[in-house]
Amino acid sequence: MIEDETEDELFGAKEKKGGGSFKDYLLITLIALVAMMGINNYIDARAGAGAGGCGGCGVSSGIASTFTNEELERIGLEFYVESSGDTETADVQVRVQDFGCHQEIYIYKDGRRVMRIGHASGQLFQMS
Repeated sequence: MIEDETEDELFGAKEKKGGGSFKDYLLITLIALVAMMGINNYIDARAGAGAGGCGGCGVSSGIASTFTNEELERIGLEFYVESSGDTETADVQVRVQDFGCHQEIYIYKDGRRVMRIGHASGQLFQMS
């Protein structure tokens, strides 16, 4: 072995001066970006599912309705009458279920569900 050569020089390692290369910084940035995306998705999924929300609802997840169940029952019944044209509401029952990110209003007539209405972000929509 030659005395002037160190082990690093024999194996091709060169001493870097002034920090890493552009490729090193780019690689670190990409790794950090992917890690942050993964953490963000995990936090969003946990917040939606753990906050009484639907998790995958997609609309104002976790925000409670500004209407009470009684108000939603009244609004749902009005929506049913307008949509169906049925004015005989004596034997109609209305139930509301709050999913956290949206509410569903179920209309029953003669014990049979005749309409399912969704309420989210202040909007009513007929569901299948």
